[in-house]
Amino acid sequence: MTENTRKRTSGPWIWTLLVVLSALVLLVGGVALWDQPVLEAVRAGAGKEWRSLAKLLSRYGDFPWLLGAGIAGLGVCLRCNRREWARIFTAMVLAGVFAGLLSNAVKLGTGRVRPRVESVAHGWYGPVHAGEWVSLRHEFQGFPSSHAACAFGFFLPLFLSRRAAGTVGLVAAAAIAWSRVQLNAHHVSDVAAGTLLGVIAGWLVWRWIVERGGLARWLGTPQDS
Repeated sequence: MTENTRKRTSGPWIWTLLVVLSALVLLVGGVALWDQPVLEAVRAGAGKEWRSLAKLLSRYGDFPWLLGAGIAGLGVCLRCNRREWARIFTAMVLAGVFAGLLSNAVKLGTGRVRPRVESVAHGWYGPVHAGEWVSLRHEFQGFPSSHAACAFGFFLPLFLSRRAAGTVGLVAAAAIAWSRVQLNAHHVSDVAAGTLLGVIAGWLVWRWIVERGGLARWLGTPQDS
């Protein structure tokens, strides 16, 4: 392996590790220190001048829009016989789906109250509270953030495959995660946990589809590109 190849291979992994470490710090620090102060600051109007942008990011950063973009990109790549990019888009779509399923499965077990809810005491209620399946109710689905999980899961395979385009994608994912905190839909620790799940899902799917050539029957092998 040449020095240039080694640098191209190691670079994305270093930055991915930094994302993971940052998310871990935000997760632990959020639960221990920052969740409540950030909630109170947003309620008091902090960053209100950015609220319109946050709403835009939150709406169009939701997974149905990412899924549509991914499927459209995959269709174009298959039509143009760009097999390498078809594998990347396939990994993006599947990773986003996988991350979404993981985050929603965790939500069913935590029952954390969303920060914007004022009618219920904030806390972790688990799946059942007072004989009711509270985790099936939207206001008890705060942890983790599915927006963050899906966005990071969707864009990580792109980052691991094409660093420049993927960097833009990860910045967009971070902005989507920020929007959920700014709108008081999630705590800092919620989006940090979602980020971790997204990175895990993105890495696993990328390794299967892009690196190891999974689904070769439909996408061809890496050598065919």
